[in-house]
This record gives sequence, structure tokens and C-alpha cells, in this order.
Amino acid sequence: MKHMLSVDNKGEVKMKQINFNNYRDKLTEKDKAEIFEIVSSRCRQKTKELLALRLEKHLNLIPEYGILNRLIKEKHGWCYCAGQSYPDEIRTVRKIILELK
Repeated sequence: MKHMLSVDNKGEVKMKQINFNNYRDKLTEKDKAEIFEIVSSRCRQKTKELLALRLEKHLNLIPEYGILNRLIKEKHGWCYCAGQSYPDEIRTVRKIILELK
């Protein structure tokens, strides 16, 4: 699992896991493609096109919900770590990406 270093308000250095919310400004084309593969699985073509557009051009308009912290970058690439029901959570993640602020 990849991590970033951060300094809290007490000056302590902490390891922070790389997830969608804290890495969205640094996403490469490969990162976006991997995230797209995760969230677009089993979608209709029109939905896939809209998801691709959001990930390519409107990343800054995707709200920062906590569930997006479960989209994490590991050594092998991006994955989603479900808490309870993977299909339900992926639907929620997809809905968040499709809605704009």
C-alpha cells in the first residue's frame, strides 16, 4: 500500500494512505483508467461515457465523500475496499462521481 507523509497540527509526522480524496489532484491517465474500470463495471455505455468525462475533465467537481476514501492505491494499482456490500458501495461511488457539486 502506498502512503504519503503528512504533518498534523502538533507537528507529528504521520503516514497517510493514498486514496481518491487525497490524491485526486495528482491522478495520472493510468490512475484514471484504473478507477474507471472499477466504477464502470456492469454499466451501460451512456453511463460509462459520462463516468469517463467526469474522471477526465471534472475531477475537482466530484464531492469529497468519505466513501471515496475506500478507493485506494496499492502497489499493484487502484482498488476498492468495501466495508459491507461491494455492489451497493460501488453503486454509491458511481452516483457520487456522476453528481457534480
